[in-house]
Amino acid sequence: MSLITLPAPTSPPVVVVKKKLKDLRQTFGRQASVDRASFFMLQLYRSNLEVRLRSIEESSLQTEGQRKIFHCVTDLLKGRCSTRAGGRDFEWDEVYKAERLIVLLYGGPQLRQEISARLQELAAESVKDAESMRRDYEAMLKPAADGAAVTPDDGMHRMFLLRIMEALHWNAKKKYLSRPLQKEGTKIVLYGVFIAFLLIVAPYLVLNFWGEQTIGKWWSVFALYTALSAGLMGAFFSRLVDAQRRGNSFTLDEVFMQRELSYTLLRAGVGVCGALIIYFFLRSDFVSGPLFPVFEEVAIRYVRIDPANAIGMVFVMPSKALALLTFWCFLAGFSEQLVPNILAGTERQLTQAGSAPQKSRD
Repeated sequence: MSLITLPAPTSPPVVVVKKKLKDLRQTFGRQASVDRASFFMLQLYRSNLEVRLRSIEESSLQTEGQRKIFHCVTDLLKGRCSTRAGGRDFEWDEVYKAERLIVLLYGGPQLRQEISARLQELAAESVKDAESMRRDYEAMLKPAADGAAVTPDDGMHRMFLLRIMEALHWNAKKKYLSRPLQKEGTKIVLYGVFIAFLLIVAPYLVLNFWGEQTIGKWWSVFALYTALSAGLMGAFFSRLVDAQRRGNSFTLDEVFMQRELSYTLLRAGVGVCGALIIYFFLRSDFVSGPLFPVFEEVAIRYVRIDPANAIGMVFVMPSKALALLTFWCFLAGFSEQLVPNILAGTERQLTQAGSAPQKSRD
């Protein structure tokens, strides 16, 4: 009886190629620039803590608990940073833990000076948290109601400094967690801006490429179409401005909401509804003047350049009335308070107008 040797199963070529590419990436250690920066900052932060720990003499420690903390921090800082140049691990949490343990070793004037320095650092990260901590610190140092002087011991100061460090580390962690979420939310808004932009310029592109012969019955809703598209653009533009101005002050709940498609659609719906209300409000001729459009003049016009004075050209441009209509509807989508304020003002006027005849009859 002879043994038959079967050939070993071979992997599909696609799997082999993917495995080789993965090995190459691991060999050369190609990482994103953000991860490399996080790794180098982690190395610097860790070396700073090592030097700070060396500035504390073990013989100056007052209690056995502090000596245990000293040895614990020494063991934490002996561990090497991850060889992978990436910040998406728990190395930062360990370094923050070591820093919080180090502050428990301070005492006397050094402890008070550290509190003052950390409060200033917290003010640069979060003014609200810094003011709250500062008020608590002043209340802790305030004399008692009977006038007796209050001198908090080092234990109270250490616990207060620990609260400040927790707030600093939380703000740093929140920034790290918020960054990818804000990036996703911004992408969604940018897609919306691009769609709204295409909707606004589509009629002009159609006229430019296909000419006036493309005008049919659907162009009868052109004014309404422009108003709604402008409101949509205003809503998305408002989201972009808000993310740029207040992105660093968002809470984690707000950051999570920013990346939700339903929240983006909700804001877009508010903008479109506001533009629709402004459209009918302007059409009612409730207000008039040079800043408000005349709907009989809403049109797309050809602007011809005289070739005698310049290069002969023909521009497809909105009329003044169409530009004003687009602007007002864009503003209605951008501002969340414009339409509510107009409705509230109109309600007051109607209420006063309705109550005036009643008072005259009385």
